Amino acid sequence: LCYLLLEGVISERGDQVNPQADAGGQDGDTTSLGRIYRQKLRRFLRWPRAKIRSERLLTSLPKAFKQEQALVLGRLGRHEEALKILYCDCKSMNLALEYCDMLHERREIRKEKERARLAASGMLDDRTTEELDQRFERENAYLPLVRVALESDVDKKRGTASAIQILALRRGEIDRAAALRLLPNNVPVSAVARPFLIPALVDSESQARRLKVVSSLLRARHTALKQQLTEAQLKAQANLHVVQQLKSLNFGEPLHSTKPFKARPSSSASSTFPDVVIVKHFFPRHVVIQAKVSNNSYAVDGRALGNIAFVVAESSEEAIQPSTQVPIKVLPFKATGSAWCVLVAAPNRMEGTAILTCELRYTVMGVDATSGTPLSFGQGASGRTFVEELQDIEVFASHFSRT
Repeated sequence: LCYLLLEGVISERGDQVNPQADAGGQDGDTTSLGRIYRQKLRRFLRWPRAKIRSERLLTSLPKAFKQEQALVLGRLGRHEEALKILYCDCKSMNLALEYCDMLHERREIRKEKERARLAASGMLDDRTTEELDQRFERENAYLPLVRVALESDVDKKRGTASAIQILALRRGEIDRAAALRLLPNNVPVSAVARPFLIPALVDSESQARRLKVVSSLLRARHTALKQQLTEAQLKAQANLHVVQQLKSLNFGEPLHSTKPFKARPSSSASSTFPDVVIVKHFFPRHVVIQAKVSNNSYAVDGRALGNIAFVVAESSEEAIQPSTQVPIKVLPFKATGSAWCVLVAAPNRMEGTAILTCELRYTVMGVDATSGTPLSFGQGASGRTFVEELQDIEVFASHFSRT
């Protein structure tokens, strides 16, 4: 296909070859059909999936076909040679920049594909991400053009000015530190400051502000999702028949449940003590204590409580002993959740009333100073832990019969 298009271009040009036009970056084609052939040929050479014998085609291209030569050299990986043709022979900064833009776009696509591959294989972490970024930064598409501008121009001042212009035009994509190292040592800072350094610093500050805003939005979104999850978990944990740890015990329907009553500390409680309401659910061989905890104390300063557990520390009857606890992982301020304590009972062996010594254990969680949200949402909660002794609870053998 390349040779057919090339033959079409040459046949349309005939003997009307204009070396000055070709050297100046113009096509030199005099017919509309010739221009169409030329455009299709270049488009095909730019297509990365085109199957071309590049070395053979390069020897077949007429000397006047400078842009085509540059594209074929690029396919061979000889990018600096291609840029020398576009920048020096064609005398076109725009063509050279377009060539670099094409390389940059391809490398960005490769980078994203590599990132997706690593993520799919579970190998993408901070270290591999940093290594990936560094590898593609070393392959920066614009640095070869800076070198060509500095080394190929006979007028060194003009070459330096062109190099600075490249830095200014592509300051967002170029490796700034590496580009500055390429500049001659005698270039004054003032020559680089206005076109490149100052705009680059402004861009960096703007990017830092944008990233800060994005970070805040993501943090707020993360917090909102965590709060929604916590609310759903609290709602589910308030139902005796929904709590997974209790469902696995196959209690069936309770014989009866007591009326709710408020649990009180056995002695002076701390100022962070939450409101606790107790309900006892009786089954033939179990008693399940539901502690409805409300985080209403203003002493917690709006912070959440974590790892809230209702604990039966001691029982006066050997026939009734604690077996399972279901704590509340996290309880936000002004929220209510249920902690559970399961006791195995043998009512026929009970000699009288069982006195249960109870405690409420909880942690006042630390918060993020920036967002005011819990640092761990109850998973490995960090903060100050409290153990509050509650007034004893009585359990009678008659509670295990239907009334």
